[in-house]
Amino acid sequence: MTSLKRNLAAVLALILLVWVSFLAVSYVISVTVFYTLEHYPRDIVLSVLRVVIGLSIAGAWIIGWYALTKIWLYKVLLK
Repeated sequence: MTSLKRNLAAVLALILLVWVSFLAVSYVISVTVFYTLEHYPRDIVLSVLRVVIGLSIAGAWIIGWYALTKIWLYKVLLK
């Protein structure tokens, strides 16, 4: 029974970590991408750079989340 509780706690910690990081990435996207889309860009190069940075961070978060989940769940499930 303790192994079940440990596994459940590990999965809940993973979910908490993913949600906290999702909130952080959402904030970064709102500051970079949505700001550029909502306001008239004065400098096109800066606007494109902001969108590329925002989308790169979102893509890195998705790749990192996938890798973290895969590693963590295999570690938890194979114990």
